[in-house]
Amino acid sequence: MIVPPAQANPLGGLNLQFDPPVPWSAGWGPVFWAALAGVPVTIILFYFLKLRRKPVQVPSTFLWRKSIEDLHVNSLFQRLRRNLLLFLQLLAVLLMMFALLGPQMKGSTRVGQRYVIAIDNSASMSATDVRPSRLDEAKQRALALVDAMGPSDLAMVIAFADTARVASTYTGNKAQLRERINAIRPARTGTSLLEALQVAAGLANPSKQFGEGQVASEVQAPRLMVYTDGGFPDVEGFSLGNLVPEIVILGRPPSGEAASASRAGDGSSTPPSNNVAILALQTARGEDRPDVIQLFGRVRNYRDEPVETTARLFLHPLDEPIGDGRLIDAAELSLPAGGTQAFKFDLVDPGPSGLEVRLDLDDDLEQDDRAFAAVGRPRTARVLVVTEGNRYLLNALTTATAGEAAEVVEIRPADLETDEVRRALIAGLYDLVIFDRVAPEEPPAGNALYFGVMPPGEAFAEARPVEAPIILDWDIAHPMLQYLRDLPLVLIRDALVVDPPPGSTTLIESDKGPLAFVSPRDGYSDAVVGWSIYGEDRQLNTDWHTKLSYPVFLFNALRFLGNVEEALGEEVHRPGQPVVLRAGAGVDRITVSPPGGPEDEIPRSDLGTFVYNDADEPGLYLVSWPDGEREARSVFAVNLFDPRESDLSPRGIPPEGVSGRQAEPYLIKIGYTEIEGTRRSRPARLDRWWWVALGALGVVLFEWYIYNRRVYI
Repeated sequence: MIVPPAQANPLGGLNLQFDPPVPWSAGWGPVFWAALAGVPVTIILFYFLKLRRKPVQVPSTFLWRKSIEDLHVNSLFQRLRRNLLLFLQLLAVLLMMFALLGPQMKGSTRVGQRYVIAIDNSASMSATDVRPSRLDEAKQRALALVDAMGPSDLAMVIAFADTARVASTYTGNKAQLRERINAIRPARTGTSLLEALQVAAGLANPSKQFGEGQVASEVQAPRLMVYTDGGFPDVEGFSLGNLVPEIVILGRPPSGEAASASRAGDGSSTPPSNNVAILALQTARGEDRPDVIQLFGRVRNYRDEPVETTARLFLHPLDEPIGDGRLIDAAELSLPAGGTQAFKFDLVDPGPSGLEVRLDLDDDLEQDDRAFAAVGRPRTARVLVVTEGNRYLLNALTTATAGEAAEVVEIRPADLETDEVRRALIAGLYDLVIFDRVAPEEPPAGNALYFGVMPPGEAFAEARPVEAPIILDWDIAHPMLQYLRDLPLVLIRDALVVDPPPGSTTLIESDKGPLAFVSPRDGYSDAVVGWSIYGEDRQLNTDWHTKLSYPVFLFNALRFLGNVEEALGEEVHRPGQPVVLRAGAGVDRITVSPPGGPEDEIPRSDLGTFVYNDADEPGLYLVSWPDGEREARSVFAVNLFDPRESDLSPRGIPPEGVSGRQAEPYLIKIGYTEIEGTRRSRPARLDRWWWVALGALGVVLFEWYIYNRRVYI
């Protein structure tokens, strides 16, 4: 089903114009109208009636001329003198007749209507092809709709980008609706209409009591007004139900020639737009020269003409406030129409710092003209291994690759009783402590990994031994189990299993119960593997050490539990997504300084990490925490890197001359419904007869005033 486009005022709001013929809503019969038509005729006849005068004798002829004039007036065939009262009375009657016809006008509201106003505030809505921006235009149209609401109408407001937020529940308070709409601010994220539709559908039941203590006066299908540029994927598997959608498309449409050229050139349904965007930025160390940092990037031109621009590289040292940065390099770019180009910068390793690339041009979306990357040094984890000479464990932890990630110290189980080791464990001097078939009396102030033994505590007191467990499944999405493929081939003689405490994550499942899991503990994590390489009799308990998964598992454990930081921060962070940060052992809080915002202190989570949830703006974020007598610092970058948001071409309206199946790629699909967007709000019939009736009343009052003041024209 294709929902046709609406027709209304292109500027939004009310469209107070009459369409020929003028619509009427009166239901009076012909007898009534015939009687009503005689009213103005009767008024005119009253002014033609002759006056009955008494003959009076006068001693002079001074008044004869005036009397003759009166006789002329009383003649039916004489021209009427201009009389203001006659004109006012006729005007009042005509206005009353016009009001009784029930004239209607076209507008954007109707009595008893319920509205769900969904405003797209994603990154692309900050484009300035519509001044001052698409978002400001969307808010102005939504405000016009609110102004046109009737006394029985209700509306709610939803702001949506990658997630949806209810800005206002159902209310008829126009002042509150205006305030909530004006308070919507631009987001820097992608767009998803699904959550906004789910929120709207959940409140679409006409019998529902609404948030402002009001109930819709009439059972009508809610009208869903979506103000967007269409820059979101089709919504699959959603039923609109009784929602009546109308999608108002914001954004400047391309010219017909440009749209046609785009379709003829590559078959794409996306016409060009005035934007050039950085879509990727990544750092790597040179293979031949590890002291050289290579910065790779990719730029796309969404215009229908070639672009010549300059990519400028700026350095942001961590010992200075993150601001404008220092220019260190530049590269000339020649982008073909609708094409992409890669660029690369080589620079000597500047140490922990931030890098920024800016494009030297002016287009309709500023935020994707800049991209950021973080450069740092790897943080080596301090690892303590408590084992009775498990050479397979020690060999896997002392390989060249593991040595770059961790500094490993080995002690015997008897050394746990020494004061030096106790103080070190209590003080949190180690990021990770590995216990091989031995458990401490008290857990350390850091993450721990247990082999063949359970951690101390009542939660693990119910552990039971099992024989010959068979591995059935493992969590390949968990960082500790990445790249492990041969676990089903591992043979195990004896193991311990227990029901993990609440909040735990099961890593490996067997036919006898969970064999491995991760459990949170006061801001740290305890990882438990229920079997060890050696058994009670110092005989081999498993053949895991002969499998490739054994050293891979230990290396993953070093990185995950040891809080190892990569050298170059290759991870891509998007606006609005949580960022997982790590710091040294014993650190309870870290400080995050966002670009242009106040500092925020983040406590350690139950998993031993720090989760920052306010990375909403692209840019460089400075992270700091106390490290002895000095302050440790690092940086991470947040980038848009969203081709759908950078492509500013509005979607939802087929170009001129495109119809039928050729128009389908341009339509917005919600479930099985294809909706054709509109640039104008769909009008509704507004009864405005009472305006005319009030005008007639005003004319009657004015006529009464003239009559009593004896004013003649």
